[in-house]
Amino acid sequence: MRELEENEVTFTISVEPEDIPVVGNCSAIDSETDKEIEDWIFSELENGNIWAWAWVTVTAHWKGFSASDYLGACSYESEEAFRKGGYFEDMKAEALHNLNSELKIAFAAIEELL
Repeated sequence: MRELEENEVTFTISVEPEDIPVVGNCSAIDSETDKEIEDWIFSELENGNIWAWAWVTVTAHWKGFSASDYLGACSYESEEAFRKGGYFEDMKAEALHNLNSELKIAFAAIEELL
């Protein structure tokens, strides 16, 4: 069985509010910078920007099969900013790896039935 490649699957992104507290978890630079970042996050959240403090899921889909990769405590200006950052490419690669692993398991189970 060959592995799927990135161009053969569809990727989706979902975003949910992060449960981890902002304070003490969004930055570890210095107290002044950390406070500025925390204030920005709280302001963005108040204005409805879920990307300011979020839990992100990237999922690879192929013919009814899917697998995901997850990243919490994310802080971005927007989905576009997330897509431009390095984590999106890493998460796509991990979701694809997970999908290929799931397909191998499914293929082996089907072979047992034949």
